[in-house]
Amino acid sequence: MADSTTFILLISALIIFLGYIGEQIFRKTHVPSFLFLVFIGFILGPVLGVIQKASLLPLLGVLAEITLMMVIFHGGLDLKARTLLKDGWRPFVQVALYISISIIFVTLLAHFALHFDLVISLIFASIVGGETTTVVIIPLSRQLGVKDKTVMFLTFEAALNSIVLVVLFLAFVGLYQSGSANIYSTVNSLISSFSIGIFIGLILSVIWIYLLNYLKNQNYTYVLTLGLLFLTYGLTAKAGGSGYLAVIIFGVVFGNHKFISELFRRKLKMDKLEKQIFDFQGEITFILKTFFFVFLGLVLSLSFSSLYFGLAAGLAILGILMFSRFIAVSISTYKSDMVKDKLPIFISLAQGLTPATLAILALEDGIPQANTFLVLVTYVIILTNVVTTVGTFITLRGKKVKTNAAST
Repeated sequence: MADSTTFILLISALIIFLGYIGEQIFRKTHVPSFLFLVFIGFILGPVLGVIQKASLLPLLGVLAEITLMMVIFHGGLDLKARTLLKDGWRPFVQVALYISISIIFVTLLAHFALHFDLVISLIFASIVGGETTTVVIIPLSRQLGVKDKTVMFLTFEAALNSIVLVVLFLAFVGLYQSGSANIYSTVNSLISSFSIGIFIGLILSVIWIYLLNYLKNQNYTYVLTLGLLFLTYGLTAKAGGSGYLAVIIFGVVFGNHKFISELFRRKLKMDKLEKQIFDFQGEITFILKTFFFVFLGLVLSLSFSSLYFGLAAGLAILGILMFSRFIAVSISTYKSDMVKDKLPIFISLAQGLTPATLAILALEDGIPQANTFLVLVTYVIILTNVVTTVGTFITLRGKKVKTNAAST
């Protein structure tokens, strides 16, 4: 028992250190840290057999749910109502076009080329159809030297597209699980589930921000907030609603407490507390995503027989994503001063945590072809990050050449 506990602690320490090293590598080289973490997990699991896959699958499902909860809560905190009201239509157009075009063509590819059932194809398309991961895109956008407006655009897009894809994924999974040919009853069930999620998330979050205004000088406010977040998810799920949607609403309302206070004409002073919660939430998300990507590598099965299939399908999906993004960026930046930043926006298509967690959840939900989802999602994550990394190098080199030319 003592030996197994020591082993777990040593592995946990190694994973955390590797996660930190991966972040430092990312800052220096622009190569996303989770590619490094998945590779480490793959070496520890399938290659060396240090940790067995069978013992991790149940834990990975729970970890995926908690990680996704933290990611969408963090994303909700980032969605500011003032930004949305001021110039929010452009990132909304970007997200709507990028996701809708991607999902349509990925669904067609999965249905006709990969021979997935139509609803299964929609589920798969909602996993890979248009996410841009915040952990890569936001730091890179600042390093690329683009306008502040473009950084805000990319930040808003990254926060919003993950939330939209989660909602679509839940809707398509609900459609599959209903197993009903009656479209009316299926849609009615989805509307009911989403309505319950929105209602409970809205009520509990509004109550909580007013309570926090009185508790802001007390200790352990973040722990209490985290507890209420879990309670929101659990109560919503028990009531037959969408727990994830309730968490999204909770994050959006909490992140817009100033806007809410003005709406109800009751002033709230929680700027310091909000920053503390946001920073600590970032630390928690870092730990969860670090363990998640290492675990993803541990359970990954990549054989030479599936290599050509996975690579070919991954490249086809990458082509769809690049085509969709080109159209979305061209329209969303039309007649805007961001048109000069079209290339940095276009190359910012790196995927990461959301598609990986959704693929695991599909596996947990018993969705057919979910094992194939996991392999293809891994290829898509790797390929989109390669495009973003190479595009970043090219963009930075081009700017350096222009700067040198201008100084001579």
